Amino acid sequence: MVTEDMAAVCELIGAAFADNPSTLANVRGDRARARRVMREASGWPSSAARSSALVAVQADQIVGALNAAQWPHCQMGIAQKIKTAPSMARIWTTALPRAFTMMRKREAHDPGQAHWHIGPIGVRRGLQGHGIGKALLATFLATADEQGLPAFLETDVDRNVTLYEKFGFAVTSREDIAGVDTRFMWRDTPAPANS
Repeated sequence: MVTEDMAAVCELIGAAFADNPSTLANVRGDRARARRVMREASGWPSSAARSSALVAVQADQIVGALNAAQWPHCQMGIAQKIKTAPSMARIWTTALPRAFTMMRKREAHDPGQAHWHIGPIGVRRGLQGHGIGKALLATFLATADEQGLPAFLETDVDRNVTLYEKFGFAVTSREDIAGVDTRFMWRDTPAPANS
């Protein structure tokens, strides 16, 4: 991903996550607001130089995006939370307390060891289920494997659990957060193949 892709990626993430259970829980079921807050929230600059963003392109259109941040930069520190609070308040408005609660509860599940924290992964509506997300994930995981780093993610969508399990992730914990069944998944670095 390059800087010029940001507007298209934000629009894609906003649309892809408009029906996401966690997003809807934060905005009390308002899909238009869910789309708007996810579009704007996905435009925040990365928390560190140790992040990676990939895009999938089809006919000169961005049709998928994946973001990942390397631990410990995958969670915002207190200084970064303070710095981003005005932007978050503008984006989330009355949903900010729910969003902060969800963020805090998710952070509590962070493995606390070197890893790539993957998310979000979004695919253009209408193209979901056509292998775009799988291709992005496979590409990124190949890089993580080359670096010898495991991967971590969270999901609140049942079909995503099955998809991630096919890539070697396993549910390590789960929590009901704001009425949403959130699964936390870990993938060890595969053992090197014998020559």
